[in-house]
Amino acid sequence: MQKLADIIQKNNTFVNEECCRLFHGRGKKWSEFSHLSIDWYPPTILITTYKEISNEEKLLLVEIIKSIENLQYRNILLQKRYLKGELVEVLIGDIEENSLAVENLEKYKLNLNNPQNIGFFLDMKNGRQWIRKNSQNKSVLNLFSYTCSLSVAALKGGALEVINVDMSKSSLSTGEQNHIINNVNGKAKFIPYDIMSSFANLKRKGPFDLVIIDPPTNQGDSFKVERDYHKIVRKLNEMTKQGALIMACLNSPFLKADYLYKLFNQHATDFSPLESVNSSFHEMELNPEEGLKILIFKKN
Repeated sequence: MQKLADIIQKNNTFVNEECCRLFHGRGKKWSEFSHLSIDWYPPTILITTYKEISNEEKLLLVEIIKSIENLQYRNILLQKRYLKGELVEVLIGDIEENSLAVENLEKYKLNLNNPQNIGFFLDMKNGRQWIRKNSQNKSVLNLFSYTCSLSVAALKGGALEVINVDMSKSSLSTGEQNHIINNVNGKAKFIPYDIMSSFANLKRKGPFDLVIIDPPTNQGDSFKVERDYHKIVRKLNEMTKQGALIMACLNSPFLKADYLYKLFNQHATDFSPLESVNSSFHEMELNPEEGLKILIFKKN
């Protein structure tokens, strides 16, 4: 475990006010710790484990956190992703209500009680930064918007409007609160559509200058990447303006970026690859292709 402490201390230049990932075992650079992630949401440390760990290991992890210089935490929590529905375990402190993720002065609501997804994805930090830089005076369609962090980023970057679409009303409700917290709630809409059956309605709300596609890999019967992603790609031309930008994301560890390039080549021939954006975990991953892929396309 001392090796883990050394890795965290060496590889992090964390800021006490800003959220970040302190350790990304899922990136497989350190195989003996591949079941662990450690995130910093001031003043809370969230440890996530993907396999059962002993009480002794829990105590060692707490000692590691205590040994990190200048880390001013109040709480240490343990999320057990290998068990569905398992409560988050409090190792030190408490689960604070009204917890926030702070990134580039923006604030996002967290549900640290949730045993799976807490409402915010740290690996999309560079994607949010790209959106801020490329959304000025644009109308934006944000598909699979979840809690709408990309919408907040777009409006902070000067977007004219953002249409957020997600099946989950509770996620959209959190998204609305995120807009209010960041004082950008006047130009966003929140629509609880099943995207795959709503293309006609979405087309009427366009055409758009920027479309964000950030789907889950598998959302049960409603969406599966390999079954459904191409259906969205082939609708892009009729929903967008000339010169429109597409941010296409893929988070399957089994599909590489080339999968998206092939989809656009086959189903959206009016769009050309423009650039790629690294996941914020890029340098922590042995093979970044197994993590989040973010590709940008432009309409010719």
